Amino acid sequence: MLNRRARTRKSILLMAAILALLLSACSKPESPAANPSAKSAGEKTADPTQETPAATPAAPKTLTIGIVNAPVTLNQINTQGSSASLAPINLLNDALLDVTDEAAFIPKLADSIETQDKQTYRIKLKASAKWNDGTPFTTADVAFTLKSALHPKVDTSFQLNFIEGLNEAGKLDEGVDDIAGLTVIDATTFEIKTKSPIDPLVFNERFGAKVNFLPEHILKDVNTEQLATHEYFQKPTVTIGPYKFASYVQGQHVEVTKNDNYYLDVPKIDTIFIKVLPAANLVAQLQTGEIQMNSLPVGLVPITDYDKVTGFDNVNVTSAPASEPAELFFNVEKLPDKKVRQAIAHALNRPQIVEKLLKGQAEIIDGGIPSKHPYFNATIKNYDYDPEKSKQLLKEANWDTNQKLTFLIPVGNKVREQAADILVQNLEAVGFKIDVQKFDFPTLIDKVEKGEHHITIFTRDYYIEPSLYFTTYKSDDPESVIRYNNPLVDELIQKGEKEIDETKRHEIYHQLQEVLHEDVPTLAVYSEKRLQVVSKDVLVGKPLNLGTFNNVNQWDIAVK
Repeated sequence: MLNRRARTRKSILLMAAILALLLSACSKPESPAANPSAKSAGEKTADPTQETPAATPAAPKTLTIGIVNAPVTLNQINTQGSSASLAPINLLNDALLDVTDEAAFIPKLADSIETQDKQTYRIKLKASAKWNDGTPFTTADVAFTLKSALHPKVDTSFQLNFIEGLNEAGKLDEGVDDIAGLTVIDATTFEIKTKSPIDPLVFNERFGAKVNFLPEHILKDVNTEQLATHEYFQKPTVTIGPYKFASYVQGQHVEVTKNDNYYLDVPKIDTIFIKVLPAANLVAQLQTGEIQMNSLPVGLVPITDYDKVTGFDNVNVTSAPASEPAELFFNVEKLPDKKVRQAIAHALNRPQIVEKLLKGQAEIIDGGIPSKHPYFNATIKNYDYDPEKSKQLLKEANWDTNQKLTFLIPVGNKVREQAADILVQNLEAVGFKIDVQKFDFPTLIDKVEKGEHHITIFTRDYYIEPSLYFTTYKSDDPESVIRYNNPLVDELIQKGEKEIDETKRHEIYHQLQEVLHEDVPTLAVYSEKRLQVVSKDVLVGKPLNLGTFNNVNQWDIAVK
């Protein structure tokens, strides 16, 4: 009986063991995802004594942009009228709005800008916006920037005289600390009230797109009157753009690296190197690949090199539309008789410059507004090339033929220098004596601001809002290089800035262009179709007349 029970127990245990083996064989193996230590069939078991090799990091992406005029500052609240400075400043700093090459405004730091009456503008900031050190960007930064930049002892390139509480120079009066037209609602909302209703175009360009900001948490303890000399403006390490400061050697280069804390998509290109080089080297280094892109308007490839660059097999070449013109600026205090300025206009063989020097890839206009701009007055007849009429006007003006005109010419733009040489020959042919002096752009600007010229030549920036083309003609403009005073022009400029009816604004600006055409305080020489030369390694991105960097965080370049 006992043996039978034992045999029975052994049979049960044997059957249980067989059943366990069957169940084990039929069960599904655990996936490697569920158990990192589990191995797929055929996978080698790692030796725990050996380290797993690290993944090879992706090669850094670097883009080098060539320019021929050196940036003079990195100060985002005072660009000093330097077009060359705008490239690094715009890479380091976002404004409330940006612009596209089709002159459309797009939001950056602003989530929205709204107005019901064209006088009170409510701005909502992006809640995600932050400085590159991770500090949130708030209305405290907006208020700090405006109070600092608009302080009477601080120089600024902001043009905000339409804001309530600011004087005609766009500054706070002595002893006034608060801006009457600024109201902070909360950390991400504020309002700007203007003195009277203004066209939203004025607000969007002058305030939305042209105002860059200072980090309050970095500069709040700096004496306002000593702000401009603070080390921050030589090394602006905390900014709020797609790129952050790396290095700056004046006259040589600016280097920026991508901002990994950028509140929009982080840039794909790691480093952008803005290289200052002589005009003669620009084309050569595009060919060798040392630079991958030229820049507009401060890194122009001469149209005279068109055949050469189109023969390079490593670049793509396109042409931008006719641009803002190279323009003569007269010191009206030294040339007060408009007949003399008109004589200069008739003496210039601009058709020769367009046809021979620019190979027909340009057009002639007299004013500073490009012909494709919606406020361009197409009814104005250009001053024609007429040396005899020029001589007659000089005779009527009793011009002293022994007087010598100082003509200051910036170096760097090869075509503009060659055009200026032709202009000098034209002027000498009708009896003018010319003292030609050539300087790098920062030196030239310093000299013309001191009034050391009779004539100078350079190119202004493109503006969407037409009033910005005319600020230099104001009699009280402290930065004017023409020293021009015409009460009617002052009146029309003021009317144009305040008028909110588009049809009436066109009428005002057309009349203003007619008055200036008669007085000739400035004269355009040519408006060229600029070459855009870009390496084939660049997958996204190219120089534009307007809004070059509005999507720079999407630019990309192949890594070899």
